[in-house]
Amino acid sequence: MGEELFSNLGIGTRLRRVYDLLGTDMEKIYKEAGLEFRVRHFPVVFALHQMNGLTIAELQKISILTHSAISQTVKQLSENNIVEMKVGEDARSRIVYLTSKGEELVEKLLPMWKITHKVIYDLRQESQNDLLLALDDFEENLRTKNFYQRYQSYNATMQKPEVEIVPFHVKYRKDWYDINIEWVEKYFSMEAADGKTLENPEKYILAEGGEIYFALVKGEVLGAAGLKYKGEGEYELTKMGVRSKAQGLGIGGKLMEIIIDRFHARGGNKLYLETNAILKPAIALYEKYGFVQVESREDTPYTRVDISMEYKGNYG
Repeated sequence: MGEELFSNLGIGTRLRRVYDLLGTDMEKIYKEAGLEFRVRHFPVVFALHQMNGLTIAELQKISILTHSAISQTVKQLSENNIVEMKVGEDARSRIVYLTSKGEELVEKLLPMWKITHKVIYDLRQESQNDLLLALDDFEENLRTKNFYQRYQSYNATMQKPEVEIVPFHVKYRKDWYDINIEWVEKYFSMEAADGKTLENPEKYILAEGGEIYFALVKGEVLGAAGLKYKGEGEYELTKMGVRSKAQGLGIGGKLMEIIIDRFHARGGNKLYLETNAILKPAIALYEKYGFVQVESREDTPYTRVDISMEYKGNYG
């Protein structure tokens, strides 16, 4: 019932429980042998037995425990005269060694560790799945992308609000202008072609066979994009912008999808856009959705344009 209740959320608790099951019995074995040795001392003492003369940092790297945990263990062992600290070659580092008392302790521990090795091996063989191999995979995956990073990725996705895409309406005309003027004036200067398209989208986009879409979150217009018809199956993705306060909400992707879907629905044979190299995040988005750089167009009305891109395939 416990495993079913906690499931994935309880994996840390279950690993701790396994540690407690093993550790409690090992503590009992050490005590019955008359040894003043604790399970938490094992990583440091065993590592020094194998490679005597290690820094705290090296012990931490070998054990994969925290620097604080290793330091506390070394301090306890030092107080019991099991290990000692010596100055390293650069006079700043401290090297940890087993003392003669520590080496004598290890001689008593080795037979016990040999039996422990056999017991753990038997447990692995009796289990349907090899715990050590599973832990190797689990730890490697955590090293590749740690738990915090994985959590943040899901959190960012789950926290994104629902985005509603709607076609042009006269009530959104000011939003069309404001959204685009924000990025135009942030990076460039207003040009004549900007003025016409932004001030009169009905005439210069819609009346010529184009379409305009807005991205709304809880009724607020946060992004916009236009599909301008150029004739003979050719279209331009134009004036796509997202308000700065809404960056990172996935709105740009939603606008890209509607524009590309409408291009396909209308049977278009060419979809292009013009941009500038300074807009790196935008270019990355275009590339994600199947746009590639092509030779610059000679008929561009914008002096700021230094990159032309064409849609070459399905996105996703």
